[in-house]
Amino acid sequence: MRYLILYIAILSSLFSQKIDVYNRPFQEQPDFDIDVLHYDINLNLYDHIKSFTGKTSVKFKVLKSDLNTIKLNIETVEVTSVFEKNKKLKFRQKNGLLIINPKRSISKNDIITYTIFYDSKGKLSDPTKFGMNVLLGLGFFDKTDDNPNLAQTHSFPTGARHWFPSNDHPADKATSTISATVKSEWKVLANGLLIDKSVKKDSATYTWDLTLPNSTYLYVMVAGPFEIINDFHGKIPISYWVYPNDKEDAMRSFHRTSEILGFFEKEYGVPYPWPKMDQITIPAIGGGAESTTATILGQSTIHDAKAEKDFPSHWLVAHEAAHHWWGDYITMRNWHHAWLNESFGTYGEYLYSAHSKGLDEGKINLWKKKQSYLNEYNNRYSRPMVHPYWKWPNQNFDSHIYPRGAAVLHMLRNIIGNKNMKAFQKKFLTEYAYGNPETNDLIRVVNETTGKDMTWFFDQWVYGAGHPQLEVDTYWDEGVLTVKIDQTQSGTKVPSIYKIPMSIDFYFKNRIINKTILIEGKNTVHRFNFKQEPTLVRLDPDDVLLLTVNQPKTVDGLLVQLKRDNVIGRHDAAILLSNHLDFPKVENTLKRSALYDKSWFVRQSSLQSISTKLSGKDWKLAYEREKHSQPRKTIISLMSKFYPKRALRLIRENLKDDNSYIVQAEMIRQLGLIGDRSDIEIIEKLLPQRSPRKIIQNAARSSISNLKG
Repeated sequence: MRYLILYIAILSSLFSQKIDVYNRPFQEQPDFDIDVLHYDINLNLYDHIKSFTGKTSVKFKVLKSDLNTIKLNIETVEVTSVFEKNKKLKFRQKNGLLIINPKRSISKNDIITYTIFYDSKGKLSDPTKFGMNVLLGLGFFDKTDDNPNLAQTHSFPTGARHWFPSNDHPADKATSTISATVKSEWKVLANGLLIDKSVKKDSATYTWDLTLPNSTYLYVMVAGPFEIINDFHGKIPISYWVYPNDKEDAMRSFHRTSEILGFFEKEYGVPYPWPKMDQITIPAIGGGAESTTATILGQSTIHDAKAEKDFPSHWLVAHEAAHHWWGDYITMRNWHHAWLNESFGTYGEYLYSAHSKGLDEGKINLWKKKQSYLNEYNNRYSRPMVHPYWKWPNQNFDSHIYPRGAAVLHMLRNIIGNKNMKAFQKKFLTEYAYGNPETNDLIRVVNETTGKDMTWFFDQWVYGAGHPQLEVDTYWDEGVLTVKIDQTQSGTKVPSIYKIPMSIDFYFKNRIINKTILIEGKNTVHRFNFKQEPTLVRLDPDDVLLLTVNQPKTVDGLLVQLKRDNVIGRHDAAILLSNHLDFPKVENTLKRSALYDKSWFVRQSSLQSISTKLSGKDWKLAYEREKHSQPRKTIISLMSKFYPKRALRLIRENLKDDNSYIVQAEMIRQLGLIGDRSDIEIIEKLLPQRSPRKIIQNAARSSISNLKG
């Protein structure tokens, strides 16, 4: 459910005081009265009045004896009648429940089907009453410059009950048939395979059937004037449903889908477990949301060729594709085990990034994920990944299970090895296929697969909160290097002592020596015999661990790190060297790095560190040399700060032709700050230009407002 991270990032900036997540209600596993076996959902959509009627037949097995009522979740819509076969039943709606009175006695293990008729009467849910800020249930969208008029459902996390009566919990999986009647020029997509299509003069009815069990939050129905692009993954049909105006650009976002599915089949050891895969674009969300066999994606995922460098879609396709194994095929037993969905989905992003873009880009991807978690940790709260304290299910979907979870899985892979990682994933997915495991089930499978007791790892990283915070000092004395490591982390459910297998690189003039240590105490001392003192001691040189380190380093050590370390180490060194610009060697080395380092990530951090020492000529050269848009955006921002007159000339000369939307948007923003009223005409010419997330238009309106004063 990747789009939630966008909202989490916004919320994180609003909280100056940390939230007490332990003050939320404790949640037990629900005690179900029934087990739903099948939903037969029939909808009639009246988009001209933004309303719908429904008839849903719920087939269920009775789990308890002596039940006097049958309860289903229902919100927003109004139930008009309930039948068992031809017998009309008494019912009432109260507090989000449909309470049905059987006309006959029912016994444990009985199989019963109730048919429920209901009408939305044009009502929409208020998502804020359910801990959400996006549509819940079925909504209608007017035509805009970006999308046609259409209808869509939103079932995550408890939105299903807003468009059909259900036992709306992830642990009750059922098969489904979804039929929708719409105006004839619309098409309908839902879970499963299309089994019937009937088109009349004024209406069309589409029926989709999924014969495999699926949780209600993964149910979907979308209707509108879509164009369909057909594709295949082996014998599995895959399709891309896009707005007519987007068809020309659609394959830029979706063409890697089959490759991504094949990549995950090899990673997880399980063939794609569903009969088809569709992806459909919709308004109102920024990323995507998994819906079994029919992923919904925010319409901004479609973009032109110019946007590909800055707004690629393959990470999003990969995240949602991974969910077809992690989340759909196996689904958490309760919401506080949601890391089984989202950590694996987010880790899938990293895996595919490293596979498709190379090791450096993979490292940058994982580094950014760690920073996202640390931002939430520092500014909002700390909690275990399995945390049964929540009021709304959505409170479980945060940076602790998305990016932190991905980092935790990467550490697990590093400890148990690639072979064991793949083996346990295959075993777990196979053993709990179409089921609802919880965290302890995964731990057991990891232990069985590896032949080792890995419970300690999950106790500290999944059931524990926080991360190691290390104070590191090094001492050299007559051939012995002493590395002193203190663990200083504290907090609720934060382990006072982490068990940390760690690699260390020791840098010498012509070689690097690697050693491995195991940290098992709060204060540990590690001694190494060398003929000479190393210039640099680099903890966790592959950047596997999720931790923070305070380690004094010499200027010479940082210079060596900037020249010889991996992309993350060079980035970190560039940032730290900003404190030592009085050393001529530092200034010269950072300048070279800002222009010539092989990674845009290091060039960008070097530019930031050396910014006060660069001349106007240096900035102009850096802009002309820089091919990557992120450092180029930084160049425009910093040059405008230090050399506004030179920056104005550069911006006015290059604004129209720069090949990056994000750089153009930054140029426009800077014109609003350092330009004059003559720039309004230049900016106004760009207002009609379409751009991802409307970044050009938004920057232009803001700058024009500034310049008009």
